[in-house]
Amino acid sequence: MLFLWIAVLVLAIVIEATTSDMVAVWFMPAAIVSLVLSLIPGVPWWVQVLVFVAVGLILVVATRPLCRRLLRGKRTRTNADALIGQICIVTEEIRNIDGLGEVKIGGLCWSARAKEAERIIPVGERVEIVAIEGVKLIVK
Repeated sequence: MLFLWIAVLVLAIVIEATTSDMVAVWFMPAAIVSLVLSLIPGVPWWVQVLVFVAVGLILVVATRPLCRRLLRGKRTRTNADALIGQICIVTEEIRNIDGLGEVKIGGLCWSARAKEAERIIPVGERVEIVAIEGVKLIVK
């Protein structure tokens, strides 16, 4: 059984090294514990297998959620996401019914639509970006 646990350990290391998600890391300690048990005279093979399964499952259940939370990191806003909540200036009257409207923010001009379909927003008014739909900013 010694060589079986060495093979399981090596296989878990190879799988973990070749995948981008943590899938086999919990079975490495389980294989090591079973490897140590196989060195003790008189420990039957079924006890080694039972310990391997138990240690592996306990580690998965106890630590996987924590590891995923720690490794996930914070969500980074994209440039477009960063525009939401910003104030911009209307450079072309916004009339949803005619499909017209433009705002300027950060030196760039964007097509814009009013959040309220019937609202007309005159040139020069300051508006807040509330959403992005495709390449158009939705403002109020």
